Amino acid sequence: MKSLGSLVPMGLVLLPLVLSAGCSKDEPPKPDPAKAAASARNRLNARNPAVARIDPQTMKDYRLDVCYYGTLSLRQARDSYLASLGKDDPSEKKIPSFGLPGGAAAPGAAAPGVPPAASGAPSAKAPPKPAPSPSLTASAAASATKPADGGPGDAGPAPPERKPDLMMRAPHERNARACASAIALKEPAMGDVDGAVNELAPFAVELAKDISLANQYYQREDYKKDAFAKGKELDKKLREEFGKLDDLQAKLGNALAGWRKDHPADVTKMDENERVARAALDDARDVFVLVAFKKADGEAYKAALDKLDRSIGALKSYAEGHQGDVWSKIMAGPFDAFAKTLKDAKVTPDKTFEPEAFLTLVTNFTGLVEARQRALSRAGQPRPAVVPVSSAAPDQPAPAPPQPAEPPK
Repeated sequence: MKSLGSLVPMGLVLLPLVLSAGCSKDEPPKPDPAKAAASARNRLNARNPAVARIDPQTMKDYRLDVCYYGTLSLRQARDSYLASLGKDDPSEKKIPSFGLPGGAAAPGAAAPGVPPAASGAPSAKAPPKPAPSPSLTASAAASATKPADGGPGDAGPAPPERKPDLMMRAPHERNARACASAIALKEPAMGDVDGAVNELAPFAVELAKDISLANQYYQREDYKKDAFAKGKELDKKLREEFGKLDDLQAKLGNALAGWRKDHPADVTKMDENERVARAALDDARDVFVLVAFKKADGEAYKAALDKLDRSIGALKSYAEGHQGDVWSKIMAGPFDAFAKTLKDAKVTPDKTFEPEAFLTLVTNFTGLVEARQRALSRAGQPRPAVVPVSSAAPDQPAPAPPQPAEPPK
């Protein structure tokens, strides 16, 4: 009895040690950071499988389109500026205008829509229109940044007044940066196109920055502090840059037209939905070029508008019969926005649009180019595997769930 009594306290001492040892064996292993990161990358690639299959030609065509067609907005800024000043220097009587939201010229200044010939602006000769960019196959994918969507909300209190320079949302700098992105893509080599974009890119970036700088200078009324000293300095530089704009853009336009004539897209490799969307984008490009080069008038312009309406209608008709189609789902909205701008804008006497409407049209057209790129990327992603259904007969009852075992008596 004494020996048994002496063992009880010793057992109580050893019991916590045994329990703690058992608990330590049941603890889950600590996660390995390296394995966790690799797993996260695998999940990312599973969600975006097209990221690893970007086609170089498709990406370069996309950047070149945004560069060339987007920087046509620089012509609008030039025409508005020269129309507001003529051959005069900036002064209290003539405050320059770039035709941007929030900007205003002084009373008596020429309206931004005045034809360039009346203001001493250089005439804009349209270079040959570059052929449509050769979309390869749907598997040639590339990502693109989707423009921010906006929509009418519930009517509420008026927003607080913003500073004038914050009201400028012109696409000049954004599209000029697309030119810089294009020259960074060395492959595939595109001959004269590479040389032309290498010249236009730094020029367009610099001109876009100068336009923004001058616009802020006048919106903030900094000319009152230095008696137009900075304004006259900018005026001299801008006029020199404006004089080079047409030649540099025409050089890129001619090079693109020649390249795409020698390297046409193989439409036989495209699915029907891509061909329908491509045809509508080509027709939108025709209308946009007519507006950009002051030819938005006459029977040719009306015919181009009618053709675009039919193409957009064909895209929507295809969407009705193919509810899950990626191309129509992604591009229908941008096409509606582009068509609405054409419908709402009024053609000015110089056969173009008012400055703000033209800037909207530029943004809408580059939005179409970006939407096509997103559709290419989405269409190139493999479809998720279909989970096979059970092979059991449909009238066969489902097996009963297992019953819990009775506890032992």
